[in-house]
Amino acid sequence: MAYPSFLSEKAERQIRLPLKGCSFCDVAIDKGFYGALDLETVIGQIRSLPDTEDGRKIPFELINENPLPGLPRLFQQIRTQNIAISQINLIMRADWFLLGKKHLRDALQQAAALDVRVLLSSIGFESFDDTILANLNKGVTVETNLEAIRLMRQLKEEFPDCWGYSKTEGAIHGFIHPTPWDTKETEMNTRRTIGLYGLPNDILPPHSTPLVIHHASFLGDWIREIERIEGIRFKRYGSVIGWWPEALL
Repeated sequence: MAYPSFLSEKAERQIRLPLKGCSFCDVAIDKGFYGALDLETVIGQIRSLPDTEDGRKIPFELINENPLPGLPRLFQQIRTQNIAISQINLIMRADWFLLGKKHLRDALQQAAALDVRVLLSSIGFESFDDTILANLNKGVTVETNLEAIRLMRQLKEEFPDCWGYSKTEGAIHGFIHPTPWDTKETEMNTRRTIGLYGLPNDILPPHSTPLVIHHASFLGDWIREIERIEGIRFKRYGSVIGWWPEALL
């Protein structure tokens, strides 16, 4: 990962760390669940959900970053066992969303027959600049994000009543800004892409989320390594490490 751009004389230098997953995420390190629930257990959890006034289960989220391969089977069991549900929320990566589009279309056909809504409540796009995506270790490119958005919009045309993805429908997609690697070039790339593809209309949240570096994330290791090499120190704010110029002590 690159040095922060505001350390201009060091901006081209790289910090090499063994990364697995997004560099800003601390979930896999300090809160991760590495197992998987079988379908019978998931169905049991759905049965235990409260009912709405019309007798359907309240909307619920599938805690699975790659739920699409199993989604058609879940709908089949819901139909077979006569469970009335109202809405399923999904949180996904853009690349897995694209890889699972065949499964999703199958699931949406079943959802339409059951009068159930599927809401893609969040995709962690995080950025629309390849340099920043690389430093966030997202494993995707801007084109991957844009291809996912094209598919999201296309599915709305195909399944207008049972598919949702936009902020007006309750979705909050990930957009991280500012970051330590912002430059005039990354800002220009981002603004151009946002305008060209009309992202404020349905994708971008009302406000971006500034990058937060938790001690337990890989970025925590990154900034501590910069501190060690350069003999500098950034201010700590509880479990968060400051990365912005004003935090440099």
